[in-house]
Amino acid sequence: MPLILTKTGLHMKTNRFMKQCIHNFDAVVTGATLTACVTLVNLNVIMRYFFNHPLQWCDEIVTSLFVWTVFIGSAYAHRKHAHLGVDILVNLFSPAIRQKVRLLFDILQILVLGMITCISGQYVYSLIYVRGKYKLALTDMLRLPKWWTGIAVPIGFGLSLIYALYFFYQDYLKKKEHRNEGGEAV
Repeated sequence: MPLILTKTGLHMKTNRFMKQCIHNFDAVVTGATLTACVTLVNLNVIMRYFFNHPLQWCDEIVTSLFVWTVFIGSAYAHRKHAHLGVDILVNLFSPAIRQKVRLLFDILQILVLGMITCISGQYVYSLIYVRGKYKLALTDMLRLPKWWTGIAVPIGFGLSLIYALYFFYQDYLKKKEHRNEGGEAV
């Protein structure tokens, strides 16, 4: 029996796909920018070695895309709990002390992410406004606004901050609410 997609069925599949893309924004951006980086670098290698005519603009674009890959990818790794951690010393403590140390580190992480998000946002602002006046800083080769590259840094750290706050809420505040309601942590 052939698969027949009605307008409603196609709309539902498109709607579901868009929701998945929005939900996985960090993964989509990271995958797209990394794919573009690899493609452009390989194209430039082919142009340089086989045609003896490298693409002059390629390094500038790949560097910008790589910045997006790193910072948005870092947020994705944060969301998936994929960052490396060294917990050899923490594991030597008793469970009660270990919990308090993790709480302290989570609070420090939120504070540092908040500070870096603000500082990187100020940096992007300085790429747009010089001494309070609108004057874009431009790239050397293509003369593109540098803030297009720089904005990836506060977006990446901002997403990591949002994830850290969400995990903090899930790990500590929500458990505390359950403890207050039922007596024991769930």
